[in-house]
Formats: sequence, C-alpha cells, structure tokens
Amino acid sequence: MRATLTLIRGTKLVGIGGLCLSLSLLGANMASAAEPAPLELEEYSSDKLIVDQSSIEVFEGNASMSLTLPGKPSELTTPDLVGVPKSLIEHVTEPALTTETKEASISSFETPNGSQTLISIESAEASHTYKFPFEAPSGSVSQLEEDGSVSFINDEGEYVGGITKPWAYDANGQQLETSFSLSNGVLTQTVEFDESTAFPVVADPNTVWGWTVCAATVGANLMPWGAAAKIGYKLVKRFGSAKKGVNIIWRAYHSKKGAAAKRNAAIAAAGGLFAELIGINDIKQNCFS
Repeated sequence: MRATLTLIRGTKLVGIGGLCLSLSLLGANMASAAEPAPLELEEYSSDKLIVDQSSIEVFEGNASMSLTLPGKPSELTTPDLVGVPKSLIEHVTEPALTTETKEASISSFETPNGSQTLISIESAEASHTYKFPFEAPSGSVSQLEEDGSVSFINDEGEYVGGITKPWAYDANGQQLETSFSLSNGVLTQTVEFDESTAFPVVADPNTVWGWTVCAATVGANLMPWGAAAKIGYKLVKRFGSAKKGVNIIWRAYHSKKGAAAKRNAAIAAAGGLFAELIGINDIKQNCFS
C-alpha cells in the first residue's frame, strides 16, 4: 500500500493562513468500516513560511532558505519545554510542522525572524545525531563559525542570515553539550546524553532571517540628508559605510536569545549608535524587532 501526502488550502490557524496536510492511502477501500480513517495533519503557511511535506521554507521578498526535518511527518506536537529557559523560546505560534523518528519528535515553528526547530529526545536509546538537509539563500555560502553557529554570507561579504549557536537541555534544566557540523548541504546537530540524563531532552536549530528587508530599510532611511543624516555619518565614520555598520549590529543582535541578551550584544557592537538607530521607527521594526 502506497502513501501520498496532499496539501489542501484550509482555514486560518492562530491568525496565519493555513494549510491542511492530509494522508490518503491509495488502493484502500475508504468506505470500509474495518479501515481506520486517514490521518489528517494540520499545518499552515504564511507569507514568510511554507511547509512542503517534511521541509519548511522561509521567505523574504524573492529570497528564501529551506530546512528539511529528519523523520516522517506526524501530527503537530509542541514538545515539553519544562527544562528549557524561557528566554530561549523564540516562537509564539503553534508548530508549522512535526516529524517523528524512532525515539524523537522534531517540530518547527515560525518566529518573527525565521524559524525555530525543536528536537525532543525521549530516551537514552535515541540517536545522538540529527541531520537537516538545507538550502542556503541563493548567492550565499554557508560557513561554520568559531562559536558553533552557521552563517550565510553573500557575495558582498554581508551576513544575510544563519543558524544560531545550538543549545540542548534535559528535563531538569541541565544544559547539555551539543554542536553543529556542515557537510554537502547537510546540517548535523549532535547532542550528548546518557542513561543518567533526565528525559525528554530538547535541542534547537534556530534560523535567523531578514537582512534583505533590513538593508532596504537602511537604504531608504539613512540618506545623506534629512533627520537621520547625522546617524548615517556616524555609521560611515565608524564602520566604513552605513549598510556595513547596520549589518554588523544586526548580526550581533540576532545571534543572541532573549531581549536583554540581544540588546546587550547590539550595544557592544554599536556603542551609543544602537540607541540612535532604534530611534528610527522603520529601522527598529524591520531590523531589530
């Protein structure tokens, strides 16, 4: 018996235009009372994120990046986050996609600046490695950084997005060792645990996205004339160009988790210029929200 996945446009879910993913079994007698009803998998898409079977794709204008989750699609599930610090949880929506392996479930969520994927590991018998094939934004290269994060760098040398430094916690709130590796378009997250670990363990590959919109906003607001000209001049003097300066600050901001950590990182990168930058409402909304 062969299974196929069919995407059907459906109603809105938590205010975001939705997709309903249904599983139908070819060759089965659907009217037979002996056969169980087909499993219906509710999923959604928005103008920033769409789901295609076991993959999520994050859009921004004409650019996009995608991440394929390990395992098979299953019912949408939010993992038990009892041991995870609240500051690390980026999403505010229901999951967009859930997949399952033998001893783990993987759920992806839309966030204001990309996506957050949570691996929920159920026992010490589970795999320590989870592979995520991905497609970086067109025209960019991916590189593993010293801090363990992954960066997408365009041909102008700008950071256009990436995957933040990974983390993993057990059910008691104990932080566990975890790391990324890159090979041939596959991101592998390795999580360390053993029989003494309190399960479930939750680990997180979290994507950062949004530089294209931010860059356009910088170009529209930091002109050599007008009220923001003085800020633009300070950025040029400090970084060589306004766009380069904001890119450095944007990268520092989005490399951290939690509002306080984000702000502190941006201040460290920009000094007093960060307060002036977010005083421009469009830049605050499109770069640092």
